[in-house]
Amino acid sequence: MQQLFIELYKYKPAWLELSAAERRRFAMALPTALGSLQERGLEILGYGPNDPATDHRADFDFFSVYRLPDAELLRELQAGIAESGWYDYFEQVNAGGPALTPAAALLQNVMLAPASESGPAVSPTSPYRKKSVTVLGSRMSYVDEGAGDRTIVFVHGDVMSSFLWRNVMPYVEGFGRVIAVDLIGAGDSEKLPDATAGSYGFATHAKHFSALMDQLAVGDDVVLVGHDWGSNVAFDWAMQHEDRVAGIAFAEALLPPFEWSDWPERMRGQFEFLRSPAGEQAVLEDNFFVNAAQHSMVRMLAPAELDTIVRPYRSPGESRRPTIDWPREVPFGDDRTATRDALEAQATCLSTSDTPKLHLAGVPGGIDWVGGRRRDAIAQYRNLSRSEFPGFHWTPEDNPHAFGEHLAAWLHELEDRRTRASAKDADAPAAGSSTS
Repeated sequence: MQQLFIELYKYKPAWLELSAAERRRFAMALPTALGSLQERGLEILGYGPNDPATDHRADFDFFSVYRLPDAELLRELQAGIAESGWYDYFEQVNAGGPALTPAAALLQNVMLAPASESGPAVSPTSPYRKKSVTVLGSRMSYVDEGAGDRTIVFVHGDVMSSFLWRNVMPYVEGFGRVIAVDLIGAGDSEKLPDATAGSYGFATHAKHFSALMDQLAVGDDVVLVGHDWGSNVAFDWAMQHEDRVAGIAFAEALLPPFEWSDWPERMRGQFEFLRSPAGEQAVLEDNFFVNAAQHSMVRMLAPAELDTIVRPYRSPGESRRPTIDWPREVPFGDDRTATRDALEAQATCLSTSDTPKLHLAGVPGGIDWVGGRRRDAIAQYRNLSRSEFPGFHWTPEDNPHAFGEHLAAWLHELEDRRTRASAKDADAPAAGSSTS
């Protein structure tokens, strides 16, 4: 996770007592020391004087601000400052920690969250190589790792791709074959030819995903893991292949209730805007929805992460169509559409089926939090476990390690259930046999 480090400093008498030549020699050694760290990702955002007219000014005369790719490099920077003898000459206070979005930092203040140490590193790049196959006339890309009787399939939602899961997938290695898909029009999957408004609706994604699953021969012991609309795509496949699904884990799914009262007023305005001609222009020409996504995450994305997310939608026009068709599919109020019918049918199925389910719930979350009734409704689903951890809507990016840890623990539970069931079957007397 990216880190910020801020120094506030002023002269000590020892600095004033040095000659000009000694001060110059000390100062000129610093760029060399910083250079090796810059080669590894340290970014100097700036040095400057603390303007005496600054409101609520700290009692220090100078400041410097750095951005670093991870906490390990931040610790090296701090150690290097101490070893240089800097503190012999300057009185200084420091502030440093993970680089959060304004929304995330302010929410921590609202919740009276204490300061905490930086967590494990979050990789800004994916270690996985993609494969591709032609599905319904278009190339679809995916990651396919490992082997085993069980297949775990990750399905992303709007804006994202299989890249979303790069820091989560390591937690499930060893449980079987692991697949992460790029839905049609996303990631490295092709865009649909002659796409227009509505081309990337829910039904289209579900159809292409189902055909991809057939092509990949995922077997009869499948665990589905979905985020956002990817959860609903996974639900759709599960409903059609219930006897092949060992479990469903989901986060931020589009599930009822869909009344306007279940959405904050500010969200109503945004979605109404996206349904308008002006909203379409903002998405297709200015990449509105992709740009908005990065501001609604907990952590600030590294440049490499943002570049990967934006790349499929970099060209203006119809290449960005998938990112507006998804939000336009969200049912609101008295909307009565085929998609709403499908999502309500999914909720009914989830409420009654015995398939094990895991709700990976970010706190405060996004879709399933903004309307309180939604999370309450999900809690009533049959055979459901729920794991909570800090996060907004983009939980696999906000908090991938917590997401992966909770998912892995649930997969262990599924393994234990399967082992107990197999043992019970082995101990059961064969049909027609007798005991004495």
